Amino acid sequence: MFRCFTPRMTLILIHDLVAAVVAVVAAFYLRFEAQGLAERWNLLLLLLPGFVLYAAVVYAIFGLFKNKWRFTSLPDVMGIVKVATVLALTLLALDYVLLAPNVYGTFFFGKLTIILYWFLQIFFLVGLRVVYRYFRYTRTLQHAREDGFAPTLVLGPAADAEVLLRGIESGAVKKVQVVGILSPSRADRSQSIRGIPVLGDFGDLERVVQGLTNRGTVVARLVMTPSALAPEMKPESILTRARRIGLTPSRMPGLEGSGEALRLAPIQVEDLLLRPSAKIDYRRLEGFVRRKAAVVTGGGGSIGAEICDRLVTYGIDRLMVIHLNDSQKPLGSRVDRHAHIGRGQMGLEPFRHLLNDSRVAHVPMYLETPKEGDGSARKPPATALQ
Repeated sequence: MFRCFTPRMTLILIHDLVAAVVAVVAAFYLRFEAQGLAERWNLLLLLLPGFVLYAAVVYAIFGLFKNKWRFTSLPDVMGIVKVATVLALTLLALDYVLLAPNVYGTFFFGKLTIILYWFLQIFFLVGLRVVYRYFRYTRTLQHAREDGFAPTLVLGPAADAEVLLRGIESGAVKKVQVVGILSPSRADRSQSIRGIPVLGDFGDLERVVQGLTNRGTVVARLVMTPSALAPEMKPESILTRARRIGLTPSRMPGLEGSGEALRLAPIQVEDLLLRPSAKIDYRRLEGFVRRKAAVVTGGGGSIGAEICDRLVTYGIDRLMVIHLNDSQKPLGSRVDRHAHIGRGQMGLEPFRHLLNDSRVAHVPMYLETPKEGDGSARKPPATALQ
């Protein structure tokens, strides 16, 4: 039970035993005031040594002195509540023993005194732990300010962001000051996680950075959590936008069997493409497309849609998207499955109007249709489009 007992554990145990004695005496004083406490003082002095030894055993069973105060958390507080409950129930049982005519003859503690003791015991055990944790937290922040920190935005849901915030509080992650969180979850909006506000979603990146800059906080870094790197979150687009406004992107390691410590690492496009990328002059691209008009053919496919997304990111003024083929799936399905002209969801009429429009008569077009296969499906004659 007391194997590997360290000097630090000894100090914690002494503190907790003193807290138990103070809680008992304070409960008596609050219940009976000074006169009532004086009347019970002699018997109380006889009972306290045994109660202290019993409390030490209870503390050992629950491992109360093994928890590091620097990392005091809700599970630790619940452990203290359990300890206080066991000790309070013990006092209640002792009170019924003292009720015997040949012992004390009446209730010595009383139910109200025991209830007061329960609250005071929790308060005295939790109080100094919370104060110490807050002291270490403020000291960590102070060291970060002295060493130089980078105002940082975190992209990811609250559960992922909290892992990083805990790492900062414990000192595992250094030189980072989180000033805001962007979460894809609507339930997180306008909330705060460990004192850090959720300022919007991923689409609000530019607005949030500009707003913080206007208030005197220049964001220098962007940390993406594992959830933010999922393909459905379009992380490549987020990286492009972050670099365009001058942010240094980093990533948090995943914790599922990766073996990585909680340490921020630079994030590159190669992490998403799984291949080397070409050197891109983002400022030159932005200057080239900003306030201009563009036409993207095949804009309904995966590559065309990505081109459209990039153009919008770089500030294109007007964008026309053309995707000329019939479709097996209806509008809005987000599925690119070609059909023979006139045999898909569109039919012949849109193509007839388009090919007979004099405004695009000089525009070369390329129609994509499935192969003929075994010949069972036959293309409509060219005259059908005239």
